[in-house]
Amino acid sequence: MAVLEHVSDDVMRIFDDYELVSATGSLNLSDSGKIFKISGTGYTITLPAPSAGWKAKFIVVAAFSTDFVVQTPADNRDIINGGVIVNGAIVEADAVDRVTFEDDAESVGDFIEIHSDGTNYFLQGNGNAASSISVGEL
Repeated sequence: MAVLEHVSDDVMRIFDDYELVSATGSLNLSDSGKIFKISGTGYTITLPAPSAGWKAKFIVVAAFSTDFVVQTPADNRDIINGGVIVNGAIVEADAVDRVTFEDDAESVGDFIEIHSDGTNYFLQGNGNAASSISVGEL
């Protein structure tokens, strides 16, 4: 087993790194660990190629007017697995390409977290209202 060396800065770990999503775009490896705030207008965010340890959280902070989509890169489809709890029911993600926060069904506090092992993305989250978060294919 390999020995891993972790270097951390106690001051840097005190606060989460929040970023407001204000345009459609693609995330990079340097976006790992960020919490992305969703509000106003829905956008499409493309995840980077899977990399072991990469993670991000997306949280609704205000109502939005169109769907907000988190999707896999075009050359890495069918790699989101896991599920979200939506209105008390489990919505299973089994080798899907996208997660959608549905406009007019979102609630402040709805969220998803995505983690990668280098091959896949693993999904968990919670949506308050029925149909607030869906998963599917592109």
